[in-house]
Amino acid sequence: MSITDEHLVPIQSRPAIDPGPRPAVLPAILPPPQVDSKQRTAAPAVSVIIPTYNRAQLLNQALDSVAAQTFRDYEVIVIDDGSNDQTCDSVAGRREPILYHWQPNQGVAEARNHALRLTHSEFVAFLDSDDLWESEFLQRAITRLREQPDEALVYTDFVSTDVDGKPLSRHRKTPHGGNVTASLFASTFIHTSAVVARAHIIRDAGGFDGRLTHNEDYDLWLRLSLRHRFGLIVEPLCRRRCHPFSLSRAGCQPETLLTKAELLERFYQHANGSELISPLAARRRLGKLYYTAGKRFLKAHRPREAVPILRRAIRLNPRRLRNYLWYLCAEASR
Repeated sequence: MSITDEHLVPIQSRPAIDPGPRPAVLPAILPPPQVDSKQRTAAPAVSVIIPTYNRAQLLNQALDSVAAQTFRDYEVIVIDDGSNDQTCDSVAGRREPILYHWQPNQGVAEARNHALRLTHSEFVAFLDSDDLWESEFLQRAITRLREQPDEALVYTDFVSTDVDGKPLSRHRKTPHGGNVTASLFASTFIHTSAVVARAHIIRDAGGFDGRLTHNEDYDLWLRLSLRHRFGLIVEPLCRRRCHPFSLSRAGCQPETLLTKAELLERFYQHANGSELISPLAARRRLGKLYYTAGKRFLKAHRPREAVPILRRAIRLNPRRLRNYLWYLCAEASR
């Protein structure tokens, strides 16, 4: 059965949280302002883009990990997305040069896009303000991109820790390199803080979709994967720090899970994802996401929203028995 059958009409009974259909490639981000040849020659090899919001202490530690890099031809761009803590004073008190820009709170996607409009570097690296790099991260990534001109970006493996650096036992997702569309559709194995990319390719793709409050990075990597190869460095050269206020924790909220499922469904149906992903694989992935979202809505005592989502999970994956169990529970609660 094709995944584009009549069962996949949009859910109408959910809250209006979806920003609407997106094109396969967003309008390109405006290029950086024109500069004379001397300035262009002097541009650093890589711009380290750090969006932040009310994380002054964590940001300082992230900046320390940048300052410790063995690769020195970089600039740091901090985009403060409307912080009202001591972020500005904290950055101003550092010794190394940092390009700091404050903007009204618009979300992490627009913060990164803001930085992309400021840089003239050949490469861009994305470091979240609560994450850390090992000292060889930039050196290894830039060397790989220069040796492999057919790769649009390179990413490294990562480890998850708490804010004190204690490793956390997390389910390990298998990373993939090369043509990764099908694998990436099935699993979110790329952590954005572990990515270094060619700046012009990110701009040409339209950057990050500012309409998304979560999974904006996943959306971009999927779009890029349709046209480009990805490089993988298997060593964990990035540390993803987990804490109560991290954006990744919000990824378990029912609205976020539902938006992620709809993002993947649009990608499959309207962004040529179906050319590289089998209908069976798409149904399994989407069915599991809709099931998880519906279950979370029900656990949040919102059965009216859970019912159509779990019904959708059943249509996508009718052999998954637990879909029916949670659907019946939702109907009974409603």
